[in-house]
Amino acid sequence: MAGKQVDSHGAPMVKRSLNRRILRNTTINILILVVICCVIMAFSMQLLASNILLDSLQPMARQSAKTVEANIHMLADRMMAIAGDSRMNEVFVESGEASENRPATEETWENRKAVLEEAAEIYELYTIALYDLNGGLVQGTDGALETLDSSFFALLKETDNLTTFSSTIFEGKLGIMMGMPVKQDGETILYVVGIYKYDTLNDVIGSINIGRHGMAYMVNREGIVTGHPDQSVVLEGSSLSQLNDCDEETVSRVTTGETGALEISVNGEKILAAFSPIRGTQWSLVVQIPKSDYHDVISRALLVAVMATIGGLVISILLVLQLSRSISRPVKNVTKRMVALSDGDLHTEVVPVRTGDELGIMTQTLDATVDSVNRYISDIQQVLTQVASGNLRTEPQMNYKGDFELIRGSLYTIIQSMNETILGFRDAAVRLTNMAEDLSGQSGELHQASLEQNQSAEALVHEVTCVKERLANVTESSNQTRTQTEEIIRRIQNANSQMAKLSLAMEDISSNAREITKIAQDIEGIAFQTNLLALNASVEAAHAGSAGQGFAVVAEQVKQLAAQSAKAAQRATDMVKNTGAIIQTGVELTADTADSLNAISDFSSQISMISDRLAVAVEGQESALAVMEERIEAISGIADRNLQSAEGTEKSSGMLAREAEALQSQVQKFALKEGNDR
Repeated sequence: MAGKQVDSHGAPMVKRSLNRRILRNTTINILILVVICCVIMAFSMQLLASNILLDSLQPMARQSAKTVEANIHMLADRMMAIAGDSRMNEVFVESGEASENRPATEETWENRKAVLEEAAEIYELYTIALYDLNGGLVQGTDGALETLDSSFFALLKETDNLTTFSSTIFEGKLGIMMGMPVKQDGETILYVVGIYKYDTLNDVIGSINIGRHGMAYMVNREGIVTGHPDQSVVLEGSSLSQLNDCDEETVSRVTTGETGALEISVNGEKILAAFSPIRGTQWSLVVQIPKSDYHDVISRALLVAVMATIGGLVISILLVLQLSRSISRPVKNVTKRMVALSDGDLHTEVVPVRTGDELGIMTQTLDATVDSVNRYISDIQQVLTQVASGNLRTEPQMNYKGDFELIRGSLYTIIQSMNETILGFRDAAVRLTNMAEDLSGQSGELHQASLEQNQSAEALVHEVTCVKERLANVTESSNQTRTQTEEIIRRIQNANSQMAKLSLAMEDISSNAREITKIAQDIEGIAFQTNLLALNASVEAAHAGSAGQGFAVVAEQVKQLAAQSAKAAQRATDMVKNTGAIIQTGVELTADTADSLNAISDFSSQISMISDRLAVAVEGQESALAVMEERIEAISGIADRNLQSAEGTEKSSGMLAREAEALQSQVQKFALKEGNDR
């Protein structure tokens, strides 16, 4: 074992200064607290800044989208004004003889040309033209398209109202294509299509500036960029996923007309983006700003917080250093005296500390303790010297204070105990002689008892073996019960699966019934329209006179057929409703059956758990019986050894008597307190 390190006076050396330990531990704790606070502050500020920016960007995106909507509506109003111009309608003149109206074709085309030229000059259009009902060019200004884009024309024809093209590229330039039907007497006769210059949208998108690198742009329903401060991005046909490395979910949220805000990554850089649909178009507006634009503000705030924290840390360390010195100096003096005391020095004086606090009390107490220990040791030394000389009548001569009173009591107890012990030795020597004689007779009885004990142990082993066999039968029955319970649970689970499939089939039947109802409603609508056509045909046949009689018969047959179709559709609807009620009843019965099967499954699980616990209990009983067998065998061995020991006891009794006589001669040497001396 390595020895202690000691100084020149033989006292153990202090390996670690209390002052340094207080300063080091306090500094480490404060540094850890500062680092944790700074990390939490940095994370919180980053998270707070991101949330604030996202909350701010979303209404900004909505407001910017409304601004774009306003400009689009302004362009739409212009197109509606052009399409609604009275000069777009055909001009009719009366013919003399036939008294019929006919269109004045040349005058009509002149009027329409004037409307188109005025619009192109006033509204800053690349071109504007009229197209027929098949999408072919009828009349237009320079640069007009010969045919319209198929998807745009299909949408224009389908809506039969103002339509904006999803793309903004026109002949290598950026523009906004809008179409509007030209109606006469409620019927569409032409389509007017104009392509506005891109400046209207570019001014709005270019004016949205956030931070140093923030911007806004537009995308259509296919995710293609249709508006951007850098027009080359639009002309190249870039997509949203190419521009921002967006995943499919983000692209879907932007292109489906959703309003929201999120954080995305562009070339490894975190971007905050908000998006909102532009109503009346197939576009969505996206406003984005890099998080790095606000890193400088956050970094400066963190730097100020860290500098203030470091300043507070330095002040705290200085205060802790001053406090640790005021504590460590008195403690160091007390430690040196206690080290000397541990080495047996009871004479060196304790350096007093008059601070009035716990340290001062500790030095005073240490001085009093050293003095008391000196006096107690002297008294104990005198008592032990008398005892060593054989005088057991001596007593302590001084009073002991506090817990030291236990030492005085212990000395009295030791002396009295030694007196009583030696007197007891004297009486015991006589009793030992008598006991040796009795011990020989008891050894025979011990031999007989050991034989009976062996016989009882053998009978107990036989009973334990029988119990183990019965427990084995119980274990086998428990295993069979567990197997049957698991089979029941498996079949119930299969039944639950079949019930789930039945529920899905019922839902499919219900869905098909709803589709049949829709088809029946469509048939009723067709029958109604057919009835109206038959009625109109009857009216026209009546106007035609005898020439329309055959057509009137056909119209009457069509009318009857429409009535029969309506009745058949109504009967189909009623049948579907009845079928739906029956299906609903089946669904409820299926759910009740599934609940019953689940309850049975729960009870089966409980039975399985009870069987498992029974098997565990039986195994525990088998283990306990095995331990009992081992212990019974041990008891049998002990009985055999007791039998052998009884034979040796008789031989030892004679030797014990001789030793008792020798013990009496030794006891006579002590001066004891006897009778009235106690």
